[in-house]
Amino acid sequence: MLETTRIKLVPLKHEQLILYKNDPKALAETLGTQYIERQSDPTVTADLEEAIEFWIKNTKEHREHFEWFTNWEIILKEENVAVGGIGFSGLPSEKGTTMTGYGLDVRYHGRGIASEALQAIIPWGFRNENLKVIVADTPLLNIPSQRVLQKNGFHEVSRDETLIHWQLPR
Repeated sequence: MLETTRIKLVPLKHEQLILYKNDPKALAETLGTQYIERQSDPTVTADLEEAIEFWIKNTKEHREHFEWFTNWEIILKEENVAVGGIGFSGLPSEKGTTMTGYGLDVRYHGRGIASEALQAIIPWGFRNENLKVIVADTPLLNIPSQRVLQKNGFHEVSRDETLIHWQLPR
């Protein structure tokens, strides 16, 4: 678990991810948090569903390093509620890179929570000496997500017709 002034980041184990997908009320109970039904941005629904399957598959296969393959629940301490998630796409590649991604319940946008969560997880990732660069992608029009990356020192390296590609070197 990682903790800042306002939030806790809790990496979900394989069994907790099954609850995340199938019984979010039970997940909240196991985490000792209040349950609220998440309100996700509808434009990311497909990406989130794909991520859930990735997390479930990979936390089962990589139990000893599950933290690199899972969703870290972002828990807002003052409300004791999970308001989103953040994580990496796996252990560093042979080139020393991994990707980060994050998402928040739409009711919690604009409060600096995603920036704070990213600020907390970056040093954790860089504790792995094999990690040289954290990468991220944002849609061209997702200015708030771009600001989260910029606040955390990421810089744009390229863009295509739909995405901006970002990097944060060690």
